[in-house]
Amino acid sequence: MTIRKNNPWETKSEISGLIPLPERDVSLSAHASGPPRHHGEPVVILFTGAGAPAATYVKVQQRLSRFVRTLFYDRAGYDRSTLPSNGESLTAHNTAHDLDALLEKIGVSPPYILVGHSYGGIPLREFLHLQLTKHRPPFSPLAVIAGVVLYDTGTEVAFALFPRIPSADLVAVTKDVDWEGLTHLRQESGMTDDEWDYAIEAGLRTATKLATKRQDTHASARSLAERRQFENHTYRSGNVVVIRCNSVRDYQRMYDEGVRLGGGTEEERRGATKFIEDCSLHTYTMVKAQVDLVDQHGNALYRELMDWGHDSPFRNPDLVGDAVKWVLDELRKQEESH
Repeated sequence: MTIRKNNPWETKSEISGLIPLPERDVSLSAHASGPPRHHGEPVVILFTGAGAPAATYVKVQQRLSRFVRTLFYDRAGYDRSTLPSNGESLTAHNTAHDLDALLEKIGVSPPYILVGHSYGGIPLREFLHLQLTKHRPPFSPLAVIAGVVLYDTGTEVAFALFPRIPSADLVAVTKDVDWEGLTHLRQESGMTDDEWDYAIEAGLRTATKLATKRQDTHASARSLAERRQFENHTYRSGNVVVIRCNSVRDYQRMYDEGVRLGGGTEEERRGATKFIEDCSLHTYTMVKAQVDLVDQHGNALYRELMDWGHDSPFRNPDLVGDAVKWVLDELRKQEESH
């Protein structure tokens, strides 16, 4: 293991690289930034949404790096990260072990603050399980996982309820909708032209790779469900932030624009409407359940940002920053009480 004070992955203001992990049959792209890490300080690790490379979260990393050490990376098949040579589908279980190998290789040890967005909540919680099993903290999990931020994340219940998210019917109705143009995402993102162009290119590289090797989100969610993390309060006395955004409003806006453009058959429109209604009925329960990762000794913050949609991290990275700051504040309180 590299000595921390000499490890550029923990000290340089910015460092990136494609890290070969032969034991995992992949190479993963990683980018660390922020203030130099001191002994015992956590590192923030981001788990991106399905199909979303880390480049699309560039403003989130820039925001977090002002006050905390960060490590953003691309899992197998994303952007410049390679795919394994076997023919198996990509799963959250493999993602967790890939990340563990990456952290070992670059010498970035716990504690970690885990931040997940969208589908990223599934591999995040697989990694949480792996780390708590690997290190087995006897009293508190905070020495390993200092905090968890679940930002409008998908859960195992959502993937059990819906064969596809969003539904195939909604995709059909909205296939001609320009979401970025409709919602002014480009302008609101604050990205420079170079950052935006690179994010688009990274997304295309990711889509090309994932077209040849399926990312099995539903099998990953099913496997995670079998761990019964909420029922068992896996994260015990940890610090968790759960944020719910207004995804239903996003779906409705997409649907309305799709209909205006003449998209979808009547049957597809009915199916899309039912999907939106089902999301409206069940989203609160599915998202709020994640608070049960901790037990009565843990610290949990549940926030509803109903004025913001699912893509709000790209529009206002301060929302993610505020959640991470809450975790850091809780850690300081816990240190002062001991």
